[in-house]
Amino acid sequence: MKGTFILSLVIIFSMLVIPLSSLSVAEPPATQVAASQDDVSYQKDTSVETPKKIKVLNGDKIEEYSVKDYLFGVVAAEMPALYHEEALKAQAVAAYTFVCYRMQGNTNSDYDISADPEVAQCFITREDAASRWGDNAQEYTQKIDKCISEVEGQILTYDNQPIFAAYHAISPGKTNPCSDVWSKDLPYLKSVDSSGDLLAEKYLSEAQFTADEIADKLKDIATASGEAKNYFTDIKTTDTGLVKSVSYCGKKITGAQICKALNLRSSHFEITFADDKFTFTVKGYGHGVGMSQNGADYLAKQGKTHKEILLHYYNGATLQKN
Repeated sequence: MKGTFILSLVIIFSMLVIPLSSLSVAEPPATQVAASQDDVSYQKDTSVETPKKIKVLNGDKIEEYSVKDYLFGVVAAEMPALYHEEALKAQAVAAYTFVCYRMQGNTNSDYDISADPEVAQCFITREDAASRWGDNAQEYTQKIDKCISEVEGQILTYDNQPIFAAYHAISPGKTNPCSDVWSKDLPYLKSVDSSGDLLAEKYLSEAQFTADEIADKLKDIATASGEAKNYFTDIKTTDTGLVKSVSYCGKKITGAQICKALNLRSSHFEITFADDKFTFTVKGYGHGVGMSQNGADYLAKQGKTHKEILLHYYNGATLQKN
């Protein structure tokens, strides 16, 4: 994989990874996963270098952390600490895999990864996490540290290389294949079932805009013209409902452009127009590729291990120790 492609994938991915707030789920039928616990082996992966320290660009400073402290900061920032331990373990492995992947594409830099969520994974210090958690700080700290210790050194690989371990908050019910979002096919990032997400409290969201607000927010993309009810036409979607393209006032644009301009929670949306207002009904949260964090918590509550969760969402990858 060429360095330029790796860097572009990382940038796009990180811009779309969004920390979660607390979610609740009901009890649906058990979701089938791709592998049982007995199918997972931990072969020694000698081709992936084991980092000793992680150099993090935090603002204008480069700070060095142990691998455990870095993973703590990512898990604390990316996933609610109230989630099931097996989901937190899956998040820790995905985060470790991602930083190893990122380090391979950042060998000429003074740092390994940025703490800026617009550039890489979210990250907070232990002190910031404790402040955020308040009275629950000791409990949540111990819980996350325990989960990280239990998956120490575990990494997802494909062809003996760290995978691009994309993850997101809530899927639209099925994850998106990588090719639908980034126009690049990766064999371990296919569409898989994540129907537990349908029960997430914030699975559906709604955003309303007047015609004037739409014209203003999309003015850098195209100039509004004609009747407002005809602003959006020829909407094309993927099998999962991801909006691939839309004609806005005669100009073809992507669903991702609309999502960013209007600050929607995902590019899975439907548009209706009534009383001079556009309503965007949005499914899921994030880009929808790879592991769904809410889906991971749902599967964990159904009794699935972190291994089964990871091999479900990253189907075709191998879970190893380095």
